[in-house]
Amino acid sequence: MYLLKLVTIAFAAIASADFMARLMPYRDRLFRLALAQLRNTSDAEDAVQEALIKAGRNAQQFRSESSEYTWVVRILINHCHDVQRKVTRRQKREVSGEISEAKGATIADTRASTEQNIELSEMSQHLMDAVNELGQNYKPLILMRYFESMSYEDIAEALGLNTGTVKSRMNQAKALLRAKLEKLGIGEDYFG
Repeated sequence: MYLLKLVTIAFAAIASADFMARLMPYRDRLFRLALAQLRNTSDAEDAVQEALIKAGRNAQQFRSESSEYTWVVRILINHCHDVQRKVTRRQKREVSGEISEAKGATIADTRASTEQNIELSEMSQHLMDAVNELGQNYKPLILMRYFESMSYEDIAEALGLNTGTVKSRMNQAKALLRAKLEKLGIGEDYFG
């Protein structure tokens, strides 16, 4: 009985390692998605690592109903949401612990490095700022569709939504983005 259990564990480890090896070509794409979501290179690297570890640990649960990439994107997006919630809670604790002299002071997101800001053009920076303001219902949709070129069906699978819901939210997200960018003077010529 002990030998059977040991053999089962060994086969599971081999299957998990094989699964992880198949996911490695997606690492760069996953990093870009995490970086766009979190806007911090070290947080993005950590998120990709965590997502790949979770995927490897749960390789036996992958049912091939979607692509491996779609499955690991879902894990990554969920992990990014967890990270963002922790950052938000930490910022709220820091703000509530400090006495604010200026009424209506805002908290700026200073996590984007100077290198990243220099690298992005002014238009791209405005677009990324607008995307990052969208919130969790819309931001992942835009990132997956336009940064990762995922189909609506793959996005729906990754987020556990119906395709119709994805299309509807995508239209809402585009309308919100358009409004935000038009306030900045970036109009129809940008959207085509």
